Amino acid sequence: MLHLINKIIFLIKKPKVVVVAGKERQAAVEAIFHILRRRFKVGKEIFIFQTESSASGVEKFGYIVKRSSLPILVVTALDAKDAQELKKLSEIMPSPQGYLVLNFDDNMAKEVNKGTTLTYGFQKGADFQATDVKTNGGTNFKINYKGNIVPVWLAQGAGKEQIYSSLAAAAVAAILGLNLVEISQALKKI
Repeated sequence: MLHLINKIIFLIKKPKVVVVAGKERQAAVEAIFHILRRRFKVGKEIFIFQTESSASGVEKFGYIVKRSSLPILVVTALDAKDAQELKKLSEIMPSPQGYLVLNFDDNMAKEVNKGTTLTYGFQKGADFQATDVKTNGGTNFKINYKGNIVPVWLAQGAGKEQIYSSLAAAAVAAILGLNLVEISQALKKI
């Protein structure tokens, strides 16, 4: 994955990395990129990777996760095999600076839980909870995080997967210091 020169550069710069895995990884990567590019130089300060398939290739990311100044592992919907593979990756996350962002509504994703974790989903108890979902010429919902609530508007045709991806992206953005208002405004432009 990383050639020798890239490994050396990576060791020197120690950038922040976001690794996204699971069945809904592509949509989550797009939402994360869309939010972060407004504030950061994605590809220079922060790198976003997705696993090649739900579980295969996860071990390739061990190198960058161990050497990142701020590794974030985002786990979307999983099956049992994926959960076991991602659990291995989560176990090498450096503590305390590594974060796991997990789909609270997915029982298999919850099994990956180790270390500093933020969750997202529709169920009560998720750190980033979607509430008041309405579809009328677009998708409207509210993100509730630590008692703070902001409205989010997504384009027409956005469904449950896009809401999950938006919540995952919101969690990553919050870890990186963005506030809920900035996150809501960025999601509106997806």
